Amino acid sequence: MSCPSMSCSCSLLPLLVLLLCSRISCSFASLAACTSCDGTDYSFPSSSTDSSSDGLVLLRDAEISNGALHLTPASQNNNRSGAALLAAPVTLWCVDSQEETQNASLDASFTMIVPYSSPAEEVAGWNGEGLAFIIVPALNSPPLGILGLSNNPPKAAATDGDFIAFKFNTVKQSSDPDDNSIILSVGIFISSLSPVEIINASIQATTKNHTVRIMLDKPQAEITMDVEGRTYKTNFSAHVPQRAFVGFLASTGVSSELHSISSWSLRIELEHYGKDIDWKVTLPAVLGCICVTAIMNIFVAAFYFNSKYNKLKMELVLSETLRRLPGMPREFKHATMRKATDNFHEARRLGKGGFGAVYKGTLWSGKDGMACVEVAVKKFTRNENRCYDDFLAEIDIINRLRHRNIVPLVGWCYEKGELLLIYEYMPNGSLDQHLCSSSQPERILGWTTRYNIVADIAAGLHYVHHEHEHMVLHRDIKASNIMLDSAFRARLGDFGLARIVGLDKNSYTDLGVAGTWGFIAPEYSVSHKATRKTDIYAFGVLVLEIVTGKQALCVFQDTFQLLVDWVWRLHREEGRLLEAVDKKVVSMEDYDADGAIRLLLLGLACANPNPVDRPSMAEVVRVVAKSVPAPDVPIVKPAFVWPPEDGIPHSFDDDITEMSDLDESHWEETSSSDALAVSAIIRRKARVSSIG
Repeated sequence: MSCPSMSCSCSLLPLLVLLLCSRISCSFASLAACTSCDGTDYSFPSSSTDSSSDGLVLLRDAEISNGALHLTPASQNNNRSGAALLAAPVTLWCVDSQEETQNASLDASFTMIVPYSSPAEEVAGWNGEGLAFIIVPALNSPPLGILGLSNNPPKAAATDGDFIAFKFNTVKQSSDPDDNSIILSVGIFISSLSPVEIINASIQATTKNHTVRIMLDKPQAEITMDVEGRTYKTNFSAHVPQRAFVGFLASTGVSSELHSISSWSLRIELEHYGKDIDWKVTLPAVLGCICVTAIMNIFVAAFYFNSKYNKLKMELVLSETLRRLPGMPREFKHATMRKATDNFHEARRLGKGGFGAVYKGTLWSGKDGMACVEVAVKKFTRNENRCYDDFLAEIDIINRLRHRNIVPLVGWCYEKGELLLIYEYMPNGSLDQHLCSSSQPERILGWTTRYNIVADIAAGLHYVHHEHEHMVLHRDIKASNIMLDSAFRARLGDFGLARIVGLDKNSYTDLGVAGTWGFIAPEYSVSHKATRKTDIYAFGVLVLEIVTGKQALCVFQDTFQLLVDWVWRLHREEGRLLEAVDKKVVSMEDYDADGAIRLLLLGLACANPNPVDRPSMAEVVRVVAKSVPAPDVPIVKPAFVWPPEDGIPHSFDDDITEMSDLDESHWEETSSSDALAVSAIIRRKARVSSIG
């Protein structure tokens, strides 16, 4: 099966590839920023008389009326001004990938109406009248000062860079009484310089309409201006702004004058330059990016289909394994189990462990669907590989077992990666809920019930150790794995860590240590070999829990210690052993002090640190049945010695070739405190041998 973390990592690979491609694309875009065509094509007047439809921004006194653009009003008011600019800026040059400046081509043609002033006004210094075609970097502050307005500074500087203005003004010749001689004064201004050139043209005409064409030559940024058939050229490539607004500006002096634009056409092109892209570099990069993307897509697709294949293969193995089981359990539909558990509602959860969670379910049966059966549904939620291993291990074992003291398996379910085991429901829950429930008096178990529970556990454990066809080691005997039916009869449950041992074997070797802290035998922590004796050790600790009502690890006299050590210390002090019995039981009518001593001694005998001194389950059953006396337990707890002085028992000599899939990351608990001194004992024995 596929690992979820690996699936998550591989699902991110396409995103990483797309991110890489986007960054490469952005790099190409930046290299070719000057290669795409950026142009403006505008004409005035348009079909609409609305100023916004013409794409112009009108400032101050400018207006559009009667199909013409009027920059100053015709009313008798002096010192008036107005401007009209394109609403969007235009690009006049850019820098290509080779760090070379590429200039745009500009072609502006317009017809203007410029009234003339008298020579007397010129002599008096009233030179504010005029119209200008302007190129400015900002929209909010046209350079009105260039027209000499008294209410504007004569040198208006643009804060965002140079501006360029082409100024036009007409002056009537005083020597011409017929009013036929007009001089058209032309000036080109740059904000950071003095006027570049003033051109006077004597035009013998009475018209006030003038046609002007301004062209920007893209290679050298040379401007050619054609006024009434006369051409003027100038170069100021260092002063052309990269992005600018273009339009017109006009102002009046002491007299009132109407400055108008009757027509205007503008065309700006920033052409594509093929040399800007180095195809020797760009083409391999693009092809490489495409190839990498294709390879990654193939990899992700292969991983996806491989995951699907492994999942299908595991499902087939699961089905085949279940078919080979003796008395194959019933298979339930996943929809049936969802309905039975209210879609695994939290209110129906009975418990939770390392494997997953257990939910209470209700199955309806019978022809009329009126008969109900309550079940416990065990849902595996660990990673997929572990789920299948745990599922197959548990169902392979529990399906073989048939005993009144073992929780019976009802069936199983698998769908969409979810594994479920369905057990018979135990109404009274697990044993630990009653032993540690001081807040609920009704859950306190009487002495007779406790004694019968010990007898039931002993019978069930004897069955899996000696009566079943193959020896089964439970490896996780504890109160939470002992279930109580409606009559408080105990049954062994949760065979998730159990292992079957072959007929010619007596132990099961593990990579790690399975079980729960406080119930793990000392020799198991050292040898990693599970035997009948390791189960008996856990059974002894459980017996002490049942009699004392305390947990295997608890605080005694403000000291955290093992329950076994505390009971053994009371046993060492003559006459104090019965002080270990649960005080809630002593006051009950059915309390039997002799039976309590019998179980306490049995628990200590089973929890002996050395496995050779522990009784077998056959002896345990006879002790519980009171057919033999209670075991003889030493007053002082024996020291754990490993290897044993008489050699390793026969049960530890078997080499189990099958190894479990447990590793350190999945150990549920570690060894008991008795095993912590093993290394010290071994070192001490080594020193004694060397001295001898």
